[in-house]
Amino acid sequence: MTGPEAATDADARLARYLDELYLWNRRVNLTAVPRAQAESRHTGEARRLLAAAEPAHDARVVDIGAGGGVPGIVMAILRPDLHLTLVEADRRRAGFLIHVAAVCACSRVTVVSRRAEEVGHDPAHRGRYDVAVSRATAAAPALCELALPLLRVGGRLLALVSDAEADARTAAVAASLCGGGPPLAFAAGILAVAKVAPTPDEFPRRAGVPTRRPLRGG
Repeated sequence: MTGPEAATDADARLARYLDELYLWNRRVNLTAVPRAQAESRHTGEARRLLAAAEPAHDARVVDIGAGGGVPGIVMAILRPDLHLTLVEADRRRAGFLIHVAAVCACSRVTVVSRRAEEVGHDPAHRGRYDVAVSRATAAAPALCELALPLLRVGGRLLALVSDAEADARTAAVAASLCGGGPPLAFAAGILAVAKVAPTPDEFPRRAGVPTRRPLRGG
C-alpha cells in the first residue's frame, strides 16, 4: 500500500494507538500528557525524531525505555519496513507495548522486558542496531552509556530532549568513553550521537549505575 491510501491507513492506526494509550493509562502509568495534547506531544514529536533519524529501508531500530510507545510504536506505524525493538523494563508497560503492537498491526515490533544495562551486554542485541531512539529515558550521559553499546559502528543515537545544546555538552565524556563521536544538537530538542568505534566491554555498567554515577569525566 502506497500513497494516499497508506497515509490514511497510518492515520487510522495512530488514532487507534492513542485510544489504547489513554485507555490503559487509567490503570498503568504510561503518560502524563493530557489527551488534548497527544497529537503534538506524542505523534508530533515522534514524527520529528523519525525525520531526523532518516533510517534506511529495513533498518534495525531500538527504542530505549519505550514506556508508552513514543517514539517506537509511532515510528513502527509510520515506517512498517523498520524492525523495531522496544526495550522496557517495567512489565506492565511492556505488556501494554505487546498489546498495542498487535492491535495496531506492527508486525515487526519486538518488546524486550529487561533493563537496558542487561540488554547492552546480550550478544543478540549488542552492536546490532542501525539507529537508537529515546524520549526522556535518562539524563544524556546515562543515555549514551545505555544506547551506544547497542549500535553498530556507523549507527546513530537520536533522542528527544528538553535542551539539546546543554545535553550535548554534558554527554561528551560519556559518548567518547562508549564509542560515540561528539554529541550534537541536531535540531531543537533533538540530541544526536554517532557511533564511531566499538564500545569497550565494561559498558554499560551494572543496573542502576549509569544513572546514579553518570560518566562525566574529571
